[in-house]
Amino acid sequence: MQDHLRKAPFRCPHCEYVQLEPVTAISTYCRSCGSYYETGAPVTGKEKPAPTPAAPRPQPPAAQRHVREVRCYRCRRTHEVSASARSTICPGCSASIEFDDLVFDSRVARPVDTRGRLRVEAKGSLSNGYIVCGEADLYGEVNGTLRCEGTVRISYSGTMSCRIAAKSIIVEKGAVLDFPLPIIAAEIVLHGSARGNFHCDGRVHIHRHGRLEGRLSAKSVVVDKGGFLIAESTVRPEPPPQKNEKEASAKTLPLEGITNLGLAS
Repeated sequence: MQDHLRKAPFRCPHCEYVQLEPVTAISTYCRSCGSYYETGAPVTGKEKPAPTPAAPRPQPPAAQRHVREVRCYRCRRTHEVSASARSTICPGCSASIEFDDLVFDSRVARPVDTRGRLRVEAKGSLSNGYIVCGEADLYGEVNGTLRCEGTVRISYSGTMSCRIAAKSIIVEKGAVLDFPLPIIAAEIVLHGSARGNFHCDGRVHIHRHGRLEGRLSAKSVVVDKGGFLIAESTVRPEPPPQKNEKEASAKTLPLEGITNLGLAS
């Protein structure tokens, strides 16, 4: 049998899980814990019971280990990759995830899954039910579902039939927007005008000449002199600190909230 077809057992150094890989493999992802490791020598002989694992050593932050954590929004699995990687494959669902910036200056209908910057030019448009990015600059139309791990800046004017979930959404000066679908964010800032159904897990700030119409749910609202808020509003102040701080920090409303609206994860 050819070497590239022959398989041998390899043990994960992190969780002791044994899996079959081609004998020519140099490295792999553990199918049990998702860790990345170099295969080394195959496991041989009768398997001994796995030793009791020692207490885990505290690891430095990902930035100090020259790796980055990547969240897959198809299967919700998180894994680590090299900080210099241009792309990765999710070990949970095999989805391809890019890290490059993407620019669209024509009409395009395709899924996007990048942790880089997404830019849609004024003459371009992007339509798909699965659009994920790290940052977004929208001068053109976007339709479908957009998740953004950072800030979405919108300079487009018109109707944008897109469910958006982001850490921050900024409607730039001069933009006049109509959102038929729900908008979810941890922060919303308006220099321009927007109408729709907004859910903000933090502060909404309407600057001078800014305007928000429709329905609004937020923890706090600031309207500068010359700004307009014409909406059915529900303001829910920040609750007292929870006893379990870990649970409080684990809230993922801005990016997971879209699934609560009945969309696919």
